[in-house]
Amino acid sequence: MAQPHDILLEHLTASGNVQLVARLHDPGVVGNTDTTYLHVFVPDLHLVSDEVRKTYQYGFDWRAEFTALTTALLETWDALQQAGHRFTVTQLGDFVDLWRQSDNDPRGVHAILEAFPDIRDRFLREADDSLGARLLLGNHDLEARQARDFARARMIHYLPGTAGTLAATHGDAFDVVEIIVLDQIASFVLQTFGRLATPQTYDLEKLRTLRDQTTTPRDERTRIQGDATLAGLRASTEAFPDRWNVIEVHQRQDRLKAHHLLPNAVRAVQMLRTEPDSDGQPAAPNLTVLVIGHTHHARLVVDHTANLVLMDCGAWIESYQIGQEPKRPNRQLGAVCGADLRIYQFD
Repeated sequence: MAQPHDILLEHLTASGNVQLVARLHDPGVVGNTDTTYLHVFVPDLHLVSDEVRKTYQYGFDWRAEFTALTTALLETWDALQQAGHRFTVTQLGDFVDLWRQSDNDPRGVHAILEAFPDIRDRFLREADDSLGARLLLGNHDLEARQARDFARARMIHYLPGTAGTLAATHGDAFDVVEIIVLDQIASFVLQTFGRLATPQTYDLEKLRTLRDQTTTPRDERTRIQGDATLAGLRASTEAFPDRWNVIEVHQRQDRLKAHHLLPNAVRAVQMLRTEPDSDGQPAAPNLTVLVIGHTHHARLVVDHTANLVLMDCGAWIESYQIGQEPKRPNRQLGAVCGADLRIYQFD
């Protein structure tokens, strides 16, 4: 019987050219072997209205490709159900870009969604062709929760069927969490990323401070994060090794070089594993895999010193480059089933 990853790859390759960016298949590191669920992660889109898009050199310009992707995901969902598996889709934040659209005014959501009715319906509405996606808030759409279509968006999602090992968040809070007073970091982490965190516990003032001090200025017309460098890609027709393009960290001092968000991600995860949540129990004692977007640079990092995998799923905006090859657009997707973590690129 076909496995969930095989079912997904079959439908993805039927919709376009799919290549492997990175893979980690290691039950000992991931800590979960339950293959009931296939979890798919769609990274940053940064949608703006057509009028605002004209003022920037970068943007989401892949309507046809993204429609093909979402159609493939719907077909995957149906096939997985028939095979007795379950399926989730999580959008990793920065779905819309209120930072550029409307100076963070949530009323800008309407103009953006009117420009992308097909994407709106697939991700935000309850319809037969909706993916029922979980939504995360990013630094460019933090205020989107005030709009009806994003009322269910959260700062973190703990994914089902993983025994508490897998969670997803946008990633921007790991840029410079030190902005927060040191003795307040634990409470900030629990109120924002804890198992029992809700929009009512979020400290929006601190979140906005993080956003305002770290986000690329809105009058920067040429870039957000800049181009990513990938080590290589593997064709979907080739066999996938258990480890492909995995960055391994064996010493604490190498964390920053491996991924600039890793030091603060480790710090936050260690607090979630040990600090008591509002019910007196540790917030996330089994957390081993943290899925993020935000950086627009797809990569898989294993920090053996912290027992943590940071899975950065890239973006659907800006570009990547391999060596001296021409730049190509980021069009990436993350997928997790049991102990098998993969990131794909659509070319």
